[in-house]
This record gives sequence, C-alpha cells and structure tokens, in this order.
Amino acid sequence: MKAYQQQWIDNSFLQSKAQDWFEKGLLSEQQNIEIKNQFPLDFYQPNPFIRIALFLFTCLACIFSVSLLYLIFENTFRESPRTGLTILAFAFGVFLVFLLESLIKTKKIFQSGIDNGLLYSAIVAFVTVIYVQLEPLHLPAWLEFSFILPFFIVAYIRYADVFVACVIYFLLVIILVDFSLTFSVGKTLLPFIMLFFSLGAYYFVAKLKQRADYLYYETSLDIFKTLTLASAYLSVNYFIVREGNAMINKVITSVAPQIGLAPLFYLFTILIPIAYIAFGLKKRDRTFLVLGLLTAAFSFFTYRYYFGIIPTEIALLICGTLLIAAASFIIYQLKQPKFGFTYAPDNNYEGLNLDTILLSELVNTKLHSNDENLKFGGGSTGGGGAGGEY
Repeated sequence: MKAYQQQWIDNSFLQSKAQDWFEKGLLSEQQNIEIKNQFPLDFYQPNPFIRIALFLFTCLACIFSVSLLYLIFENTFRESPRTGLTILAFAFGVFLVFLLESLIKTKKIFQSGIDNGLLYSAIVAFVTVIYVQLEPLHLPAWLEFSFILPFFIVAYIRYADVFVACVIYFLLVIILVDFSLTFSVGKTLLPFIMLFFSLGAYYFVAKLKQRADYLYYETSLDIFKTLTLASAYLSVNYFIVREGNAMINKVITSVAPQIGLAPLFYLFTILIPIAYIAFGLKKRDRTFLVLGLLTAAFSFFTYRYYFGIIPTEIALLICGTLLIAAASFIIYQLKQPKFGFTYAPDNNYEGLNLDTILLSELVNTKLHSNDENLKFGGGSTGGGGAGGEY
C-alpha cells in the first residue's frame, strides 16, 4: 500500500537522530560515520530550493502537456465537451500515476518535488473527472466533497503527503459543517458538533501514532494533531461562534448580535488556552505549548474586539512590554535547568540516555558481525571445543 520504501524513512530517522546526538557529544565522529554507512539513504531528495524548483517545473510540464492534448483533440471537445474533458482528465491522471510510480521505483525519488508535482496533478485530474460528472446534478456541496474525499484518502495512505493530509482534514470539516447547516438543529449545535469532531479526530490520530509504521506518517500525523487542536479551540471560541452565527443567519450589522450560551463560550475561550499550556508544560509537548500561546493571543483579541476600553496602540504597547519583561524573566530563571526546563539550546545538552546507548550498541554489533576472528566450529573461539580446543 505504500509507494515509498519503509527502510528509507527508518534510515532517514536513524541518521537524523545520530547527527543530533553527534552534535550533542553523545556519539563520536566515527560512530556517526559508521551509522551513515550502515543505514544509507538510498533515495533522491534534494535541498529545499531545488525541491521547489523541481515541483514548479513538474507542475508547468503537466499544464503544458494537458494543454497540448486539448489542442490535439479540440474537435472532440467541441462535439461533446463533457465527455471529451472526462476522458482526457481520466487518461491524463492514469498516466501521471503510472509515471509517478515508475519514477519512485526506478529513480528512487522521495519528496523530491517531482513526485509531489505529479501527485497533485494526478489528483487534480481525477477531481476534474468527478466534478464534470457531478456538476449537472446540482448536488449539495457536502455530497460533492464526499465523492472527492476518497481520492485524497487513497493518495495519503500510499504517499503520506503533508499537503494531502491538510486537504483531507479541511474536506472533512467542510463536509461536516455543510451537512450540519442543512438542519435547523445542526445550526444551533454546530459549535459543539465541531468540538466533538475535533476531539474524536485527535483521539483517532493518537491511536494511529501507535502503529508500527508510524514513522512513515509521522510528519503528516503531527500536522493532523495540530489541526485537530486548533479546530477544537476555534469551534467554541466566542468570536468565531458569534460572528459565524451572524454570517449563517445573514445578519448584516456593524456588530454581530449576542448569542445564546454566551457565558459558556466565554469560559471555553479562556480555559482552552490555559489547558493547552498546562498540558504542554506537564507533558513537555511543544505543539500544545505553542498552540496554547497562540490561542491565548487570539482569546485576548476576542476580548479586545468586543470589550476594548483603551486604544489599540496603547494596548499593544502594554502587551509588548509585558511580554518582553516576562520573556526576559523566564530566560534568566531557566539559564539553570528547573523542573525539567532550560533555556540552553538543545544541542548543548551533555549526558547519556538509553536511546543513545541502544543505537551505539546496534552500530557496534553490526560493525563486529563480520569480524573474521569470530568463527563457528573448528574448535577455535566460536566453536565451543568442537575440534578439541577452546
């Protein structure tokens, strides 16, 4: 089911960790080199700038190719535009998938920009087929997106692409919101529907992280986790709920009308950032901590939007001063580690951990596994006296 070799991802992870530990002084230079030799990166992945250039070039090549095909079969499109476009898009999508799979196997490209461009172009081609066929039916938006969603899910399972993962989550949100808005009770309960959906999605992602092939989807699952936490907060943020309620009911006023259960949404707006920050500090989880700070800033904006009593520039000046003072105080206090936190850069850490020892033992084992002095049989060291000698 996976397009890329699992060994590529595993070796990349091992080399990354080894380099990190080498910079911390936990591995010697020789050990680091031997790890790279024992776990080579047998795939092509250029630097980010080359990757972007290859991605743009691939996308342009796909656009020019499909445009050329359109010009070649222009007469067919004039006679039957929908049928012609469907056949062209489907055939072009199949060709791109075949080309993508062939390049991965023969050229061993991995997130190189070329495979990303081919993947996105193929998805656009297949989505075009679905849209062209569904457009005359005038189906509701949530149903149309439901037909499109499987293409992204299949692409994600096979290629573990981060952008595709983001699109999947946004499609799920759009489908759920649009479907809920078709019912009057759905409009009323929409914030809570989105909250429980976000929490359920977070639980599902947490379960996926327990899979044996977690490394293959690690980056995209981290993105999923961030999106679920962000949507959980935004779904019950007072500003989003109040302004969204006015937009849904098409109320056009300078200030959106008050909403029901306002105190409850005030409470959510205040408590969720605190909960994120507290959990992030307790579990040493940077995602929770950063999101907690960002949501706290948005909660402050929410309060200022409706209850501002001082000019914006004065409020910004006060907040900036307080943040600088708080940051300076925390930096000063954490120059010496306290409660498991430190201001020192991560690569200045000195000490040992179990992962380092295990990795070092693994490398040493592989290095000595081919030692000519280790013999089995014949009575020497490894023979256990088979030939009369120990």
